[in-house]
Amino acid sequence: MPLRTVRYKAQTGQLKAERIMNVQNRPEYAVLLSTLSPSAQLRYFKEHGQPFPLVSEKPASAKAYKPLDHFSAAEREEIRQEMETLARWQEYRRQPGRTAELDAEFVELLRQEDPGRAVSVKTLYRKKKALEENDLAGLVDGRGKARKGRSSIDETVWQAFLSFYLDLREPKAKECYEATIQYVRRHYPALVDGIPTYSTFVRHIEKDVPYAVQQLGREGKKALRDRCAPYVRRIYDNMESNEIWVADNHTFDIISRDGKTTHRLYLTAFLDARSGIFTGVYVTTAPSSQSTVIALRRGIQRYGIPDVIYVDNGREFLTFDLGGLGHRKKKSKAAQDRHDPPTILQRLGIEMMNAQVKNARAKIIERRFLDFKNRISKLFETYTGGNVLEKPENLEKLLRAGKGPTDLELTEAVEQLLEGYLNEQPYGGAVAADRGKPRMQVYNENLHRKRVPRSEEDLNLLLMRSTRAIKVDRPGVYLTVGKTKIYYRTDEFVLNYQGAKVYLRYDPLDLSHVRAYDEDDRFIMELPADSRMVLEYRASAEEVKEAQQTIRSFEKQTAERMAAMTLKEIGPNTRLDLALETARENMARRAEEPAPGAKLIELQSAYEEPMLKAVGDIDLDRMINNIITENGGYDDE
Repeated sequence: MPLRTVRYKAQTGQLKAERIMNVQNRPEYAVLLSTLSPSAQLRYFKEHGQPFPLVSEKPASAKAYKPLDHFSAAEREEIRQEMETLARWQEYRRQPGRTAELDAEFVELLRQEDPGRAVSVKTLYRKKKALEENDLAGLVDGRGKARKGRSSIDETVWQAFLSFYLDLREPKAKECYEATIQYVRRHYPALVDGIPTYSTFVRHIEKDVPYAVQQLGREGKKALRDRCAPYVRRIYDNMESNEIWVADNHTFDIISRDGKTTHRLYLTAFLDARSGIFTGVYVTTAPSSQSTVIALRRGIQRYGIPDVIYVDNGREFLTFDLGGLGHRKKKSKAAQDRHDPPTILQRLGIEMMNAQVKNARAKIIERRFLDFKNRISKLFETYTGGNVLEKPENLEKLLRAGKGPTDLELTEAVEQLLEGYLNEQPYGGAVAADRGKPRMQVYNENLHRKRVPRSEEDLNLLLMRSTRAIKVDRPGVYLTVGKTKIYYRTDEFVLNYQGAKVYLRYDPLDLSHVRAYDEDDRFIMELPADSRMVLEYRASAEEVKEAQQTIRSFEKQTAERMAAMTLKEIGPNTRLDLALETARENMARRAEEPAPGAKLIELQSAYEEPMLKAVGDIDLDRMINNIITENGGYDDE
């Protein structure tokens, strides 16, 4: 081995050597003989006239244990198969006959099952021994893996080359190779001799630099997105109707009027992902969680309950009592510890999925809204277009003339057109076998299971909105509608639950009563709105009298409840009588006991000897006399 190579390997750590400084203050490397090959050691001893020491054989050390999770998934599967094979082999050997013949028969059986499998009796014994020694690596086929991932290019050199190569100016690989040699010669001179040829770098570019990294480094982010970034392709062939509904809001491209102003309304809609029909819709002046609940209710009434709804991350969907807050949930400890009631979707058995933030392309309902715009919105004369370029030239003239549908007319027309016109259009989705069929036909053909509420009353209960936990106070519990608090109570409810926390479920369209549930979501009772306990200052005498009667009724019920929970024979002086009786018993007992032996009695005096004044203490008398002298006597003189 040339001296230059030995020096390079010692500098780079490939040879174990001790770095020392010579008399010229230059580094030298002392290589340990034990690290050299036996032939190199023999050559050294011959040249220096020393006997070659005999190396005693050392017992083979146990292989280091490698945990199962340190293997790849394919290797873990290979280990599992080998363990099953060894178990089958041991079971096969229990049959009558010679062991050697049974082993040969089992090996032949394995070869028939998998002709490409390399197996022999020797292999079985070797893997059996490895399993007994808990050597999982011995069960894995290691052929071809000895040099996997190794490279003749030093890591520092390779990184320097890539720093030149991955440049948006797209330099040639040959130029980057030359620049790398110059850079390494200047900054890492010890590594220059180990730089391989240019063809080696070219080969490693193709093998070790991912195509996506090359696109990003040499052509930029747009090339990466256009050529390498993944895109989502959804499969609808195995999907059933009502399996997934997609929900979103759409702004009408139609100007309507309410008698005073002109505006654009909104559509909250649910879409069946398999067939593309609109299942539940609601026209509103402003999208909200309540408009979502109403649209969902209409969809369930007509088409049943879906398994999953797919929504974006808007507040009209991520509401704590509708489907949960999703990513909007606060991360504070108080918010995490807070127990919220079951959501509407949980009560209906519906799973909520949220689209990725800022990824509108993920929802197919956006494409259906484009169909709505082209097939329905353009039917109205006050169609306004999706942007300024699409705005009709005569729109302003029509609006000045008072043209356009009213809100009610638009709502009725849209609901009819969605159900009877757009839902009957030919299917043009991803399933080629269904293309050309009416969308309603596609929906019916793929509806294999339909979940429906037992009754309209059950649906009303399932769709009720919920409050957070509310503490029951003296007036009962309340809902805040706008800036007004509506109280709900009964005497029995307040008597049993005052101070406890409950949930309320209510129908926003009917606030005359609410349903109260405990923190374990058990129904307590239905509470009516209590208008008697909310009076104006100018209330009539009859209204005040009715409120006072309510208060007295509650007091009476509380007294009756307390009487039922106590004993009549226990009066207000019972505790005093018990204490006096105990005192008399104790005094009589002490009178009968013999007097205890005399003890030393210490007398405590009330007189306290004043502490002696320390040297340098303040003399108040002297201070007063000095002040009198300075003032020339007393003031009254």
